[in-house]
Amino acid sequence: MRACGRIIQTMPTPRTAYRTLLAPWLLLATLAWLFWPSVTQAVDFGSEVTVQIEPRQAVATSVLSGRREIPLGAHETVIGSGASGINAVVVTSHRLLGFSSRTLTWSKRDRDLNENILDRRVLLAFSVVRTNKHLYGFRGTNGIWLDEALGVRETVTMTKTTDYGAVFVTNERLLGFASLLGDFSSKALGVHERITQIDTENGLVIVTTSNRTLVFGSRLSGWEEFE
Repeated sequence: MRACGRIIQTMPTPRTAYRTLLAPWLLLATLAWLFWPSVTQAVDFGSEVTVQIEPRQAVATSVLSGRREIPLGAHETVIGSGASGINAVVVTSHRLLGFSSRTLTWSKRDRDLNENILDRRVLLAFSVVRTNKHLYGFRGTNGIWLDEALGVRETVTMTKTTDYGAVFVTNERLLGFASLLGDFSSKALGVHERITQIDTENGLVIVTTSNRTLVFGSRLSGWEEFE
């Protein structure tokens, strides 16, 4: 454009400038963790729950609730189980079972019998289970299951977790699940967009692609994007 007899050219902002703008935003997000006790307590006080499998039932034990049992079906077999922080998860041939030391109850989610369990991660405030058809998330803070269906040709290529959330990278999009807010959050990837780096910082997952920088964290309502 022309101003005061001089020609001023607008230059593109380099990627390093966006990193500079991102830094104070990350600082504010870090401060937010300090004022959210439901998660920080789980991190500070360690495991509040243990889980064990007994004949025809799964049992979760916590200081506040004591023993809490959930019966298993006659033909239901346990594939795996685990406990950490404020939650415990049991994966069976028919269902996903989750126990929260905040609600002091078991929650259950039926699953497709033809699904193959590919990954199970039990973190301090939440858990995630990945199959060939779905992503399942259990939120220990309120004891609920959430799920996200994968596309017919969609496959997960990478999983990144922090104490506050998980990010799944597929051949089509990015999927985030947080320990506090919302459902699974999805961000489509461009046809020619390549992921160049994935970092974790102060409880956030930062994904850098050939086109932009995307940030996901537990206090966010979804993905934040910096082009």
